[in-house]
Amino acid sequence: MTGGRIPKNFIPAVEKGFRQMVHKGPVAGYPVVGLKVILEDGSYHDVDSSDMAFQTCARYLPCGENFTATRPVLLEPVMKIEIECPTDFQGSVVVI
Repeated sequence: MTGGRIPKNFIPAVEKGFRQMVHKGPVAGYPVVGLKVILEDGSYHDVDSSDMAFQTCARYLPCGENFTATRPVLLEPVMKIEIECPTDFQGSVVVI
């Protein structure tokens, strides 16, 4: 953080909000990988600021135009599996 206007006790709340966002990302609810977040600055209000307010802000702000500008893509899962089946049904099993 470089700006210094957010009190240090709210920084963990901001981090928690970002971690919640990447756990269930904005694209189809899948996790976000390969993302680096830098908190440069922000603002604080004596009455309205709370841990929950900073978490919510950190959870939803990156999902706006900045995130969609990165052109996110859904990654296909890659798995190695082993299948055993009776010889009578081997014609129905297709290997790609």
